[in-house]
Amino acid sequence: MIMTDIRIKTAALAFLALAVLSSGAAAAAPGQAEALAGLSARYQNLTSLRAAYIRVASTPSSEQLFKSGSSQTAAGLLSWSRPSKLLLAQASPQPETLVTDGATVWWHIPAEKIAFRYKNIDVASQLKPLLSFLAGLDSLEAAFKVGPAPAGPNRPGQYGLTLSPKEADGGTFEQLTVWCDQDFSLTGFRLASATGETTDFTLSALEENPKLDDSIFTFKPPRGTEVIDDDEGQ
Repeated sequence: MIMTDIRIKTAALAFLALAVLSSGAAAAAPGQAEALAGLSARYQNLTSLRAAYIRVASTPSSEQLFKSGSSQTAAGLLSWSRPSKLLLAQASPQPETLVTDGATVWWHIPAEKIAFRYKNIDVASQLKPLLSFLAGLDSLEAAFKVGPAPAGPNRPGQYGLTLSPKEADGGTFEQLTVWCDQDFSLTGFRLASATGETTDFTLSALEENPKLDDSIFTFKPPRGTEVIDDDEGQ
């Protein structure tokens, strides 16, 4: 399932990009300026976020994060706290955890009794755009080049935006596509790599500014867990 020499640049891509299936009104997708203004107004005071997710990877890979057997679908709970704390607690097809306190990234696979530790969050070239996006929902144009994205037949009436980083970091990340409903509530996003790999998340039960204990973003390997350090993060 997981190669022991996996690198966060490849791994983070496979769980961190999202797509949305919406039941919104069958209207034409609103415009870019309206979406940016709406997101800015709604999320200007955002400090934390929590949502259930369904993740679908479009391109299977032997180094794909959260891959279990031939399954390309996973479900779990996403928790984020400003500025760069993130927890992806996968429940199915098997429990796995990716968590960062903003400095160290951990990826824990209980079934294998293995935890990968990345001591420099900067190696997470696919994780950084997601963290920047969540922290900058009220000012997306500060960090990204923003363009319109069609809602598509499965997202009638939704707002869609494409986000490309203004500054290249040498990683494989190329574009983040974001969707929200007509109340500007975040409904999903897709992270795409330069090689064409995409991962789509659908978000539900979204909570804005929930009370999150900082301890959930701090990982302590359970007894008997093998810790594997990523050399590039030293």
